[in-house]
Amino acid sequence: MMPFLYLLLVLVAAPDVLAFPNFSIENASPLLENVSEHTRVAVITMSVPPPASLIGDPVIINANPVVHPFVLSRRSKHQWELFTTGVPKLDFEMVTLYSLIVYAKDSQGAAASQTILIQIMDVNEPPTFTGTFAQRDQVTEIYILEDTAPGTVIYRAAAKDPEDAVLEYFLSPEGSGFTIDSIGTISTAASFDFERGARSFSLAIKVVDPGGLFTTGNLKIFLINVNNRDPVLTCSLSNIENGVLSVTSIKSTLHNKVNITLDEEIPIGRMIGVCQATDEDNLGDLTFELNPWNVYFAVDKEHGTIVTAARLDVERAGFARVQSFSIKACDQDQRCSAIPVTIYIHGINDNSPFCDQYLIRYTGKEVIANNTIVAKLLCHDLDEPPDVIYYAPNLGPIGSGQLFEQVPNAENFIQVAEGMDYENPKMIAAGHIYEMTISVFDDQHPSHTAFYKVGRVSAVDEDYPPNCVTYKIISADIQVTQIFWIHPLSGMIELTTQPDYETVKQYNLTVEGVDCDRFHPRTAMTIVTVDIEDENDEAPVCIPSLYKAVIFDNVVAGTNVNGFKLNCHDRDSQDFEMHVEIVSGNANHHFGFDPTRGSNTPKLIVKSPFNFESGAELQRQYHLMVHITDDNLKYGKATKPRTGTAIIDIYVTRANVPPPPTASPEQRKGLTIVYTAINTYTSSDWYIPFIFTLMAVFFAGLFSWVCFLLWRYRNTMKCCQKMAKEVSKLKPKGINYIAGGRNQTEKIIMENRNKKLEVLTETVVYETIFDGEAVDPVSGNVYEYNSRTGARKWKKPQHQELSLVNMYSLPESHPSEESTSLQIPMQE
Repeated sequence: MMPFLYLLLVLVAAPDVLAFPNFSIENASPLLENVSEHTRVAVITMSVPPPASLIGDPVIINANPVVHPFVLSRRSKHQWELFTTGVPKLDFEMVTLYSLIVYAKDSQGAAASQTILIQIMDVNEPPTFTGTFAQRDQVTEIYILEDTAPGTVIYRAAAKDPEDAVLEYFLSPEGSGFTIDSIGTISTAASFDFERGARSFSLAIKVVDPGGLFTTGNLKIFLINVNNRDPVLTCSLSNIENGVLSVTSIKSTLHNKVNITLDEEIPIGRMIGVCQATDEDNLGDLTFELNPWNVYFAVDKEHGTIVTAARLDVERAGFARVQSFSIKACDQDQRCSAIPVTIYIHGINDNSPFCDQYLIRYTGKEVIANNTIVAKLLCHDLDEPPDVIYYAPNLGPIGSGQLFEQVPNAENFIQVAEGMDYENPKMIAAGHIYEMTISVFDDQHPSHTAFYKVGRVSAVDEDYPPNCVTYKIISADIQVTQIFWIHPLSGMIELTTQPDYETVKQYNLTVEGVDCDRFHPRTAMTIVTVDIEDENDEAPVCIPSLYKAVIFDNVVAGTNVNGFKLNCHDRDSQDFEMHVEIVSGNANHHFGFDPTRGSNTPKLIVKSPFNFESGAELQRQYHLMVHITDDNLKYGKATKPRTGTAIIDIYVTRANVPPPPTASPEQRKGLTIVYTAINTYTSSDWYIPFIFTLMAVFFAGLFSWVCFLLWRYRNTMKCCQKMAKEVSKLKPKGINYIAGGRNQTEKIIMENRNKKLEVLTETVVYETIFDGEAVDPVSGNVYEYNSRTGARKWKKPQHQELSLVNMYSLPESHPSEESTSLQIPMQE
């Protein structure tokens, strides 16, 4: 389709007779897509009848699309050219037609507009790659196994054509052992041998459209040496049940699972197995690992020692009593053998039972019949599974042949063994009150009945019978029924479980004492405060407790390994009271922590560089066992330090060889795609000295501006000080004080002709006006008074006023041509 240019003239005029501007447009050559910037589209000529003149330049309004790459440029007085700007780029596939309205207005108010339709012509463009081939300066690298079968798809090149034409793919050189089909799929066409044949192939991928336009991409394929033998793994695992140790050995070649049982609460770091592995290929060191990773167990990657890494507590919420994982031995090519292991955690009796109520009171009316239930003990055990709870009489009239007995097959129920009558002499002798103590334990041999004695509460009762008081804990600010127990008769407070200082530091117990009056008992209460002392019983805990990293062998000393640092906390110690130490796995002391003391966030650094080129070092895998101990006290020495553990696995890879293959869900097995980017930075580029020069100019200008401000401030301060001194030295030529004036307002003008400085001072004197006269009846003297305020004063004769004026007339202290007088009225 040939491009064309539509012209449409639209005139806008007022109802009266006006001469409108006229448009004349010359068509330009056909406008192709992707034309260069500043390409002329059309020439617009404007004619305005005299005497009118054009106001400004014509403008483009109401364009469709709104964003367009066109602009008007003045060519002469009445002629303009329409050019392309290049932004946005003309693209036939995006916009095929542009509509522009050119508007102009003259000085007479007449206006005209012209609509220009510009159609874009399609141009055949070369195809472009998508994906890794999109960047021309980039080489796509592929790693495949040497035993990859012929016909295996290893890569797919993707390209698109702007005109959506069918594309063809070509691969060169031919006979390289690879083929490419019509849709860009690259497959193997031969078998490869890493030891005897070529180890890498450089291919050029060419994609061509029907018009012959093409683009190329570079592909490099590396062969990976294949390890054909699996390691042989042998493990000896410990079975610990009820403290009895037995050992089970197994080989990976038997393909059998192994089941072992471990008691809970075995110490952290306890060795539960040792594994050894051999590899016939002998291509490198073998490493051990657990798959999947387990939070409770860890294996030494170098020696194969399996240890406990966390506390085994079956009573903890969410704890799984069955732990399953596989012990794997792998070579450097990740060819592995494994032994599946299932560990059953056996619960032990490590929690004492506790009861809902430790003091039970029963009051019954006579006659209490035989087999009447007087008490029901409800006790529980936190062990998993819960142990059998036993109830044994300890004190009081309970048992065989006594007044009370335990219900058969329900020992937690206490019943009356014989009828009880209030008038029975035995009852009277006993005071009608019976006290019994029952021991509660979860073993045939009561091991939880001996509690730590906290203190004794004692009450005095002077009524009869004297000092007959029973005690009980009636309330507390925290639920302490499972922690404290008070003996009802002696008032001894005992601990039933282990307190935790980090959880609760203080307990407040309200103890009530009740006398023996059955009908009108009297009580007394007291508050017992129990403070828990701190003890270093918590080991530091670090996050993460297990860390894996990969670094290059050219890393310099002092470098932080991948920005890694431990984050350790101790519930009963300060953060600065820890010190960190690598206790094993740090061959040649390549790694260390900074700092090693006084910080809870030490960084893992490389202390000494690696040297694989000389052959002196061969180890690439490091299994670091880190101990964090809370013995770095500021004052004194730790008596019972606790130690936490963290495990760090580091693999050191060569920086000058292709990296090993990595697996991802999108890639096939044995296939790795590496994107190589080129760093074009050089220190001698032009912008380096330019930036430094610009910074120097900026700092020089800043320094000059600061100096100017300081100089200006200094001159201002000198000027102000000089003016202040001149003002302070000014003195008047002379002052006359004249007393007795009657005017309410007097002005004083001080003038110094030599200094050309005039100071104007205005003094306002408020004087009482006496508007009446009267004669004093006692003395006969005349006095004046103010009729409004009642103020009075003696009226003096005229000759006295004149003498007073002469008395207060002062001579000038300094003779001068002019003098200034100050009138001071005097009144009695």
